[in-house]
Amino acid sequence: MDGLGVTVVEFLINAVRAYIYAGLLFSAVFVIFFIQRVDSDAAGWNIGFRLVILPGLCVFWPMFVTRLIRGKQRPTERNAHRIAAARHQPVEGGSV
Repeated sequence: MDGLGVTVVEFLINAVRAYIYAGLLFSAVFVIFFIQRVDSDAAGWNIGFRLVILPGLCVFWPMFVTRLIRGKQRPTERNAHRIAAARHQPVEGGSV
């Protein structure tokens, strides 16, 4: 492998390493202090649950940063059934 190839591979490895380290740092702080702001059901869970979700938080930390900044709670599922149900809501006082 030539010098440029080695440089590119080293850069990619360092970028992935920085992403994982940032994820670990965010995840540790998020699990301890902020998880109940994003998911109110997680407020009473013990340390075992928080350790189990830590790897996923390390990978998907940008999504959780966005949700934390926007102050969003659990996302509403958007599928074909919910979209169709929203279109066909009954008129007040009428029948379906």
